[in-house]
Amino acid sequence: MSTRLSIDPQFRAGFGGSANRGREDMPVPPRAMAKSAQKGNRRRAWPRWTRPAVKAAILLTPVLVVAGMAVSAWQRGTFAETTAALQESLIQTSASAGFAIADVLVEGRTETDPASILRVLGVQRGDPILAITLSDAKEKLESLPWVASASIERHLPGILFVRLTERQPMAIWQHDRKFTVIDREGRPLADATELARRGNRRIETLPQVVGANAPMQVPKLLAALDNVPALREKVSAASWVGDRRWDLKLKNGVVVKLPEARMPSALRQLAEMDATGQVLDRDIVAIDLRQNDRAVLQTSATAVLPWTEEENKKKPGKKT
Repeated sequence: MSTRLSIDPQFRAGFGGSANRGREDMPVPPRAMAKSAQKGNRRRAWPRWTRPAVKAAILLTPVLVVAGMAVSAWQRGTFAETTAALQESLIQTSASAGFAIADVLVEGRTETDPASILRVLGVQRGDPILAITLSDAKEKLESLPWVASASIERHLPGILFVRLTERQPMAIWQHDRKFTVIDREGRPLADATELARRGNRRIETLPQVVGANAPMQVPKLLAALDNVPALREKVSAASWVGDRRWDLKLKNGVVVKLPEARMPSALRQLAEMDATGQVLDRDIVAIDLRQNDRAVLQTSATAVLPWTEEENKKKPGKKT
């Protein structure tokens, strides 16, 4: 175990013995030497913490002065203004040093108009790139109709990198002689007529929904159709009737009247009927599934139904 030894500069030899005799025999030094020795003894007598304390005081003095000035500015109500002015000055200086917007790169854009991206960001070439508040820019981008989520990054010195996830168009809502593209949640995305004028062929494949409150009911309808994909592919339009239930129009012109309360089970019932008897390929006008225990088929004048085929074979020439 080590022990730290402390040397006391005021140490003197003990009384008595040869030490005292030696001191008595020593010649008296000159007066100048005696004064110098006394000064040396005083310097050595200072505590060890004196030098670090002096250094700390020297370093802290500017900090305390600045802090005092900041407190004084805050008390006068000018601290925020001073800080803002200093920040603005630094940002402008950074642009002069080369940290300015040279380009905006966008990933994931399909339907979003490039001009609308620049408009909501409010940036131009040459603007200080450090002046962009990324959280605010993200919020503005996500306010665009087509944008589901967005992220934005600075790629210094001069590139703004934007990554978009766009909403997927699922239907065209027809209401008050207007045609509006909506997504799966029923959110309006764009004017379908304008997209068609621009040559967008994607909207030609979308089903139409009709009714004042149809967009709010679209999520439930799409969720039910997802469980019967073979039937979903045949739907060309859907009408929200009486603000209570759906009528589906298939691509071959057949109308399917769905019940109000048990739409998913009714669609599964129709899908099973079509899989076993190819009902939807028959010459029928409509299928009414509103009754719990049966499906009512409305036929045309020349309709041939699955259960009449055997009778027709037995009775040639008879038409149903």
